[in-house]
Amino acid sequence: MPFHTIFTSVSVRARKTIQKAAVFARRLHVHFQNSPPTPFRRELLLTLTTFQTGILDSATFIGFGLFVANMTGNVILLGAAIADLYHRDVTPNIIALIAFSVGGFLTGLDERVTRQPASGYSRYFFASMTMIHCALYFIAASLIFTDTIPQNTTSPLRLIIFALLALGQGSQVVVSKRAGLPEFTTAVITSTIADLSANANLSQVRGKGMRGQLRRAASVIALFVGSIAGGETFKYQGFGVALFVAGGISYVTVFGWSL
Repeated sequence: MPFHTIFTSVSVRARKTIQKAAVFARRLHVHFQNSPPTPFRRELLLTLTTFQTGILDSATFIGFGLFVANMTGNVILLGAAIADLYHRDVTPNIIALIAFSVGGFLTGLDERVTRQPASGYSRYFFASMTMIHCALYFIAASLIFTDTIPQNTTSPLRLIIFALLALGQGSQVVVSKRAGLPEFTTAVITSTIADLSANANLSQVRGKGMRGQLRRAASVIALFVGSIAGGETFKYQGFGVALFVAGGISYVTVFGWSL
């Protein structure tokens, strides 16, 4: 076969491949710029996120006396320490508060830089931020498993772990609020329980109002079950395994936000 014919055939195939790749890239770009998936899938993803929060807060509080998501608890513990009624080291609680605030600030900055539309945040925003959370949890777990940072409660290096976890949780709470389902607070369920009880109507077993109540109930149950899972994992498998489980849940939700 003449060289010219071979060259022409290869050129045509290459051109078609490039065109198909360009079409795929455009479709992928449009897909990720769209708003998040259906409300039902968002409900599932936020339920998983709340479950993960329960795991992390349970494990960190049982083992080290701080919360990485529930900042209300950290503020109360700080107040008790100032009143000389809480005698554990509150440095981790202060680090968690600072890192949580930084996580929220950076997420808000990302919103403004990427110019998220007011009509609905994009899949890219949710998937990319959740991937960052996932990476932070896996990094923290890896530091524990490789003995880079000892698990004992007196090592100052442990503050790095708490900072990574709180940084991810601060961002995660902001991201969850952007999902358009205010019934899911993922970290603090005080207002959720208040709304659940205040809006209780035994005669209303269907409709939009009931859907909101089911979301609130799912949020409370997910956090409760997650705290049990976190405590049991910490007790029998250790802190590092609890972090890996949390990272694995984030990894699953990345795909949920992406599809």
